[in-house]
Amino acid sequence: MKIPYASRSSFTAICKDVIDRHENDLYSGHPVSINLNKPGGYAGRVEVTISAAYPNSFDTDWQANDPTRFPARIKAAATALHRCSHFGRLEIEHKDGIIVIKRI
Repeated sequence: MKIPYASRSSFTAICKDVIDRHENDLYSGHPVSINLNKPGGYAGRVEVTISAAYPNSFDTDWQANDPTRFPARIKAAATALHRCSHFGRLEIEHKDGIIVIKRI
């Protein structure tokens, strides 16, 4: 399923900052943990494919009929990955305000 990148999210800037600081960890396959400083939100784990060829959306294995129900915090992380030019397949997990990203 294609999901549009976030246009407004307070979480995208936090994710982008951490991704920028830990880009070597991501490229070498180490998971990167991001504390969003705001507990709550939907828990979940998805695989995403971030591509330079698609500047407005990303692919995901998330299964649902309504893309507007995609978890906002995971969407913010995917948006930050695209803005940081981290392309490819990645796993993004969210639980209670903590995002973990790792390359697949």
